[in-house]
Amino acid sequence: MNKRTPLRLLALTAALAFGLPAAAQQTFKLTIASSHPTTLPWVGLMSTLFVPEVNKRVAALNKGYKIEWREAYGGQLYKMNATLSSVEQGVTDIGWVFHNLEAAKMPLSQFGTVTPFTTEDVRVILDVVNEMHETVPALKKEWERNNAVFLGATGVDTYHLFTKQPIATYADLKGRKISAPGSIGLWLRNSGAVAVDGALPSYYTDIQSGVSEGTISIATGILPNKIYEVAPYITTVNIGALYIGGMAMNKDSYDKLPADVQKIVRDVGQEYSKALGQTLMQRYEGALKTMVEVGARQTPAVRVTNLSAGEREKWVSSLPNLAADWAKTNAGKGPTKEIVKTYMDALRKRGVKPARDWDKEL
Repeated sequence: MNKRTPLRLLALTAALAFGLPAAAQQTFKLTIASSHPTTLPWVGLMSTLFVPEVNKRVAALNKGYKIEWREAYGGQLYKMNATLSSVEQGVTDIGWVFHNLEAAKMPLSQFGTVTPFTTEDVRVILDVVNEMHETVPALKKEWERNNAVFLGATGVDTYHLFTKQPIATYADLKGRKISAPGSIGLWLRNSGAVAVDGALPSYYTDIQSGVSEGTISIATGILPNKIYEVAPYITTVNIGALYIGGMAMNKDSYDKLPADVQKIVRDVGQEYSKALGQTLMQRYEGALKTMVEVGARQTPAVRVTNLSAGEREKWVSSLPNLAADWAKTNAGKGPTKEIVKTYMDALRKRGVKPARDWDKEL
């Protein structure tokens, strides 16, 4: 017997007696990634809030756990058309999923897209959506069917028009090619405009090259991507803030974590979502102001105009019954009518007055 064996046994006995960890530190290697850059709030907070806060809480457990992170944002691992599949297949352990580009795999999650013109307050929308993932089981199960665990909703500030030429009336959209990601193109139905699929990383080149003549998009995304350089005419429409996806974790990776670490990941995911809403509201007005200031030096200069209330109402009323069409088309995939009604009721309970009561048209 090795002479040190009795000492090792004594150390083990002492550790057990005083409740000290006898085993070596357990390290979990996790990758967190996104198709979009950290200049966008919903990606930046993954690095500045989610990762350090999870580390802090895991260390506070005092169980010898440690997470070794690999952070890969800005399309290092995958592009915008693979946000869901990359989480599903474990290309990344945790990632931001852009469900607006995943209507086929995540049909139930599109409820926000088919109920536009509700509220510009993204904080309210994220609060409602996170609540619905607890009260409407079908929503959480949709993520699980794609081998993903929902951690927290992400959204964006209210949508406006950013175009190469001025848009003064709703009729001015007719014949225009307008970039809109995935199902957001539905908002152009009956306008006479042509929806061109794309996302923030592609808009600059698409507009510059003539693939499109502008985009329906968000100020906090247009500014860091400098899209105002090629689309200097900003028409504020207030189509509304939108639930666009969420941070999710590969279910196989999640299942390998201890239960208390799983809870930390879920809890911090919710805090990330809340912080995102607050950040977006803070940055929104500043983004519009900055684009005007910086864009004053270009030709043509950046100009902001408002679509009048009357023209906005023409847009709202001319839209087909998006929610009813969606509910009917996807009825076999889940409780679509219940989802729309739950969403609209929850918004109204929080003081929102939608421009159109989509749930009453089902």
